[in-house]
Amino acid sequence: MSDFILKFWPKEEVKEEKTKQLKEGLLDANIIGNSKEFWGKPAFEPGKLLNDYFEPKLNPEWAKSYFSTIALSIEAKGYGVLSGEEDFEYIDRSNVVAIKGGEGEFNQWDKMCAKLKEITGDEYEGGWEIM
Repeated sequence: MSDFILKFWPKEEVKEEKTKQLKEGLLDANIIGNSKEFWGKPAFEPGKLLNDYFEPKLNPEWAKSYFSTIALSIEAKGYGVLSGEEDFEYIDRSNVVAIKGGEGEFNQWDKMCAKLKEITGDEYEGGWEIM
């Protein structure tokens, strides 16, 4: 199990819950697939086009193996842990999309943030966080 989670959240605070929009939009885009349980919580299998939204692109053989070990979640509320100047900072967020179980392969996700903005109308940012 990885010690990091790749998360995406709105840059500005959003009061409205948009988890239904996120689920429908991510399903339509083939970013998420079927529902599943992951780490004892509801999640989704990676969709067929998930690899298209991140860089570097994984080669097909590695992608098949890698994607079988991860899951995506959509959370109405999700706290985060970021490394601050002197210590860790805890932040509360809403409408969070997370990729769980990954090993830090991706380092660019502009396309994913653009897709989330298209779905919700909110500007998104992302980053690797400590579990």
